[in-house]
Amino acid sequence: MAIFVTGGTGFVGFNLIRALVADGEEVRALVRPNANRIALDSDRVTVVTGDVTDIDSIRRGMDGCDRVYHLAGWVQITPWGIDTARRVNVTGTENVCNMCIEHGVRRMVHTSSVAAVGHGPLESPATENTAWNLGGLRVPYYITKFEAESRVREAVKRGLDAVIVNPSYVVGPYDIKPTGGRVIIKYVTRSVPGFPSRGGIGFVDVREVVEGMRLSMERGRTGERYILNGENLSYRDYVHLIARAGGVAPPKWSVPYGLIYPAAALANAAGWLRPRLFTDFNLTVLRTGFCEHYVSSAKARRELGVKHWPIERAVADAIAWFEERGYLLRKPGGWQASTPTMTA
Repeated sequence: MAIFVTGGTGFVGFNLIRALVADGEEVRALVRPNANRIALDSDRVTVVTGDVTDIDSIRRGMDGCDRVYHLAGWVQITPWGIDTARRVNVTGTENVCNMCIEHGVRRMVHTSSVAAVGHGPLESPATENTAWNLGGLRVPYYITKFEAESRVREAVKRGLDAVIVNPSYVVGPYDIKPTGGRVIIKYVTRSVPGFPSRGGIGFVDVREVVEGMRLSMERGRTGERYILNGENLSYRDYVHLIARAGGVAPPKWSVPYGLIYPAAALANAAGWLRPRLFTDFNLTVLRTGFCEHYVSSAKARRELGVKHWPIERAVADAIAWFEERGYLLRKPGGWQASTPTMTA
């Protein structure tokens, strides 16, 4: 039977569908009308137009499918957008769960985030059992990913066989939009002169995430969550890793919170009027950027057998893919960012 996938045009979804198709699976992809469909260029992929807020489109797409990967979501690290975030991340997840129960699917894998898990210091990273402690950052994305997991657990109580996966900061090739790759492009092109003086997060190769999702479908325990994380790195170490992979000098400046705060506060205020201009720089980005958001993947490695993919390889492969697809251009003076012409 076919596999139903939401969020298939995103970074992780693209990589997941590529892996499923390579193994001969038939995929039904729920796709918004104006979404870029380059990831779906296969005769094994059937596109169903709709989105997770439209129950009829979910019902139509899920008909005849026995497994579901739910990845669709609203992803922005901003202080605004709570209504949209709840509609997509929370209500959308509830809709997918309800349709899974209605169709009697064998299993659903819900792709959440470490934003729903919590955070810990490097010497004591958060686990799946850590109490959620990110509410003080006031991030709509974090709040609604946490709430969405509660909807999945409620559906499990009503009979849904579901497993939750919690990827950390995802990097690697085929980052079409790009998402996590935006930071790679900025530091490779040396358009950012510094990095946070403290803070860090878990980083994970997108291919490790896909492996973890597929192993969760096969081996995960119903109702359990699994953190998918490759390596915990400070932001200083991560940007130096990017510089090594790109063959450029690392940024020199370790920037303290107080120095950036006034500019971030101004951007934050302006963002309420022109949000698209300040999605990468606002108070929410500042707060999360200085947070020690370290997590442990021990459970996924122990129970699922997820193997480790080195982050330096993920970054190098991302840079190579960005160059191949025209996001990055090699110039005599160094790398230059570009707007690609997307083809299959």
